[in-house]
Amino acid sequence: MKRPGGFDGGVEDDELQRRAAEARAAQARAAEAEAVEMRAAALSNAEGHAAPSSAAPSSAAPSSAAPSSAAPSSAAPSSAAPSGAAEAETVDLSDLTLGELELSEVRSSRTGLARFAPRARDADPVRAAERRLRTAERQNKQRQQREKRRFTAGARRKRRRVYIALGTVAGLVLFVLVGTLTPVMAVREVRIEGASSVNVDEVQQALAPFDGVPLALVDENEVLRALEGFPLIQRFAVERVPPSTLVVRIEERVPVIALAESDVFKLYDAAGVLVGEVAERPEGVPLGGDGLHSTSSKGFLMAAKVVRDMPGAMRAQLAEVSAVSGQDVTFMLTNGIEVFWGNDDETKRKSLVLEAMLASLADRPVSHIDVSSTESPIFR
Repeated sequence: MKRPGGFDGGVEDDELQRRAAEARAAQARAAEAEAVEMRAAALSNAEGHAAPSSAAPSSAAPSSAAPSSAAPSSAAPSSAAPSGAAEAETVDLSDLTLGELELSEVRSSRTGLARFAPRARDADPVRAAERRLRTAERQNKQRQQREKRRFTAGARRKRRRVYIALGTVAGLVLFVLVGTLTPVMAVREVRIEGASSVNVDEVQQALAPFDGVPLALVDENEVLRALEGFPLIQRFAVERVPPSTLVVRIEERVPVIALAESDVFKLYDAAGVLVGEVAERPEGVPLGGDGLHSTSSKGFLMAAKVVRDMPGAMRAQLAEVSAVSGQDVTFMLTNGIEVFWGNDDETKRKSLVLEAMLASLADRPVSHIDVSSTESPIFR
């Protein structure tokens, strides 16, 4: 059966096992032959030790025969010597025990075994086959792991993306639950920023009901209803600063035109909303003249917009403003010069031109300046 990557591991395993079996059989045959040779060598050594002892009587026969003339009688013992030697040889071999034979075998073949043992140990075919088998199995396992990683890479990436998405959603849900259902992120401090004319203590007192409300549940419509009693606040913005701070940024209404009524001056912003009443006209708020008695008229709205967009230094020089329509805004400066402004186009550029002309005409008696056209201003 083919494995992933086209590697047939079964065939290679069978081949390695067959080779290992053959190597074991060869080793067994070699060991058996070596044992037979060692036993034969032991027997031959034993026969060599027995032969000299049986030949001693036969060698003494000639010396005993020399003084005696009866050679036949002296030859009898010599002729019997071989039978006695054969009988002694048989007795000596039977007396040898198996332990003595093995000891003599070991002693006689110690040099041969010492010569063959290292070579057999170094060139052991069974161990070599087992090593090759283990190496092949390890390589096969590594190859299968690589193939598995390669084929499952896309699935792992997809699974990782799913886990990241689930973790993100779980984190967001946990954050919302902690922020809305626990007092951990509840309002403990209300900070007011941008207030100059408005009483900060009164504003904080109006926002006191939000104390203890979770930051995530603070409703801006509720904040608007709490600040409706402050006409000087034109707009506001709410910022939630974890863990427990509610920041309310206020933009106050700026009075731009003052209308005299009896003995007071009513201050209005650019939208025509009454900001307050004062006994003296503040600096930078011109007195409304012709055409500005109605806060909803075009002249009032146009003049108020022009005053609002002027730089502070120029506004400080305004004494009175009038506008019958939206195209004839006219100012009276504190130095008595009348300035025809026109409409609300290029208010900042007209302010720069007027400042330059006032500086250059400071030593001349000028009563009227027209800056309705910034390209060709007129004075007389």
